[in-house]
Amino acid sequence: MLITYGEEFNEKPKSLNDLLIIGKISDQLSYPNFFKIFDPKVIICLDGPIPYLLTSRIKQKTNLSIFADARSKNLLKRTLKIFPNFKKSMLNKFDFVFAENEMVASQLFQISLDEHKIKGVGLLQSSIAPLPFSKNDIIFDNFKGRPTWAALNIHEKEIEFVLKAHRQVLRTAFQYGLYISLSDPKTDHVLKEQCSKLGLGLSDVEETQKPGEVTQVYFSKETESSTRFMRRSPIIFNGNTLAELDQQEDPLVAASFCCGILHGPNTDSFSMEYEGLKSVGAASQVQSSNELATELNKVYAANNAANMGVAALDFISAGAENTDKVVELVFGYLKDRELI
Repeated sequence: MLITYGEEFNEKPKSLNDLLIIGKISDQLSYPNFFKIFDPKVIICLDGPIPYLLTSRIKQKTNLSIFADARSKNLLKRTLKIFPNFKKSMLNKFDFVFAENEMVASQLFQISLDEHKIKGVGLLQSSIAPLPFSKNDIIFDNFKGRPTWAALNIHEKEIEFVLKAHRQVLRTAFQYGLYISLSDPKTDHVLKEQCSKLGLGLSDVEETQKPGEVTQVYFSKETESSTRFMRRSPIIFNGNTLAELDQQEDPLVAASFCCGILHGPNTDSFSMEYEGLKSVGAASQVQSSNELATELNKVYAANNAANMGVAALDFISAGAENTDKVVELVFGYLKDRELI
């Protein structure tokens, strides 16, 4: 599978498995011989700017073409005053269209998009399967059923922010435990210094707790621990979101574990994902330790954590049916032409 990516990416995503990621769509489709070199049989466009060369290719009807995630906020941008029917003609060139919601589908009908072309409503989503836990995982023994939350992918500059919030939470919910993973495990000395400064007991989650030892914070140097912590924590704070620091993690991964998500104001890398999660009540933004502590107290005192988790799971699964429809359309097209 060949993939180009949009203008919002500052760095080229990594290619993996059978996915060949070749570059920004504007760079690749500015060369007339692009389609001669790669000759794709299927073209799937996720809502966004469509380069002229791609539009021309779709008009030729030599490929299966699907326009997915058609969003309301972008429909108006597709109308040109000098070509009032541009929006209608462009979208009608695609074989199939998937709309963001029922309202967008209605808007598409109003611009005379052929009804049979709309195959589904909802944003496409990929399913993210939770990793299984070992029955003997030491994590389950450490907190003995205590309520917990997790701070994941935490930058060195965010450690104090997180720990101060946790210390405030302990004043009203003294049993609350914190799991923390660092974006750079080599900064664990900063974590130890801050815990000592704030009077918080710290232990490595991989080590057996000593009798009589009081621990409020557990951390791990293992990179895969974040997913383990998500399974154990109904609420997580996603790090590297207070400012432009290191690489951010996809909030949809935590959502797939039925976690409510708290985050800082810098969500540029996954702005659409956070926007969607916030719209359904699955995520909330905080800007200070006090705000983070307040949100944690809210979810501890009521069923807010469960409500956020259910909303998160509903959000990421909303487009699963449409994703299956796209796969079905593609496989049917390729099979009919004996390409598979």
